[in-house]
Amino acid sequence: MRQKQVVVADIGGTHARLAVATLRAEHAITLSAFDKLHCSDFASISELLHRYFALHTEARLLDCVIAIAAPIVNGDVAAQANLPWLVRHQQLQTDFPSQAITLLNDFVALAHAVPTINDGSTCVLSGPAVTTPAPTLVIGPGTGFGAAIWLPGTPSTVLPSEAGHAALVASTDLEIEILRGLKRRWQHVDVERILSGPGLKNCYQILCELEGQTPQLYSPAEIAHAAMQQQDPLTERCLSIFCGWMGSVAGDLSIIVGAQRVILAGGIPTQILPFLLNSDFATRFTDKGVMTKIVEQITVQVIEHGQLALLGAAQWYLEHHD
Repeated sequence: MRQKQVVVADIGGTHARLAVATLRAEHAITLSAFDKLHCSDFASISELLHRYFALHTEARLLDCVIAIAAPIVNGDVAAQANLPWLVRHQQLQTDFPSQAITLLNDFVALAHAVPTINDGSTCVLSGPAVTTPAPTLVIGPGTGFGAAIWLPGTPSTVLPSEAGHAALVASTDLEIEILRGLKRRWQHVDVERILSGPGLKNCYQILCELEGQTPQLYSPAEIAHAAMQQQDPLTERCLSIFCGWMGSVAGDLSIIVGAQRVILAGGIPTQILPFLLNSDFATRFTDKGVMTKIVEQITVQVIEHGQLALLGAAQWYLEHHD
């Protein structure tokens, strides 16, 4: 294969990461011309892309693969829960007629990056070391809760998932009380009402209600920071609930899809990693009744989200443009 280049982008609910990926036969994918932009600074995704191309004129005529935090159906965005603006493939192609543009779900892109992940870049939360390629569940809380499944093969297969919008299941008495609080606010309480940045804030606010306290913190970052710095027992309790609930949901999803490996990505796990390592995540992940012995053999790893979706978008392009 001759050297190829493609613009890759990872558009989340908060940040957009963009780069030029260089693809060479039997060589690792390399990224250059990297930028991280705030989505809220732009009125549309086209405006954001125009800014990137103004900064990196050499990328103006390259194809684009855009990983985006939304379900993709027939090549187009089907629904948007956490994006700041409307995204339509036809409009993008009209705005950038010289470039072939592809939209991927962001966690589908992350899952395509599974073959590029080595154990040295991960932190193990539960289970044995990875020895062979195996069905892998890629999940993670960030602005929302993303999920996708990678299946080994030649070529490999990635299945998209909107597990973040499945109904949230409570396992402890306190979680039931929190779920009741969420039900007072929303008719349908899905996973990301707790397992996301906004979800962490929801959990904190309901705990304050249950404890008869007035909320003192107003952002997920403040809540997580206070918990990790042991500045406030209520925030520590909140983050403990978050980690345990995430373990329970991850274990349930692993059983449902038959995963033998779980990779936690998203924007939150690495930010709270010291707390996560000492939480009930692993205990809740494996506490699955008659399935416990099986779930104990599933490897759970945390990986820095960073540029992983960009590598996955480039890997997708490589597999579809040989």
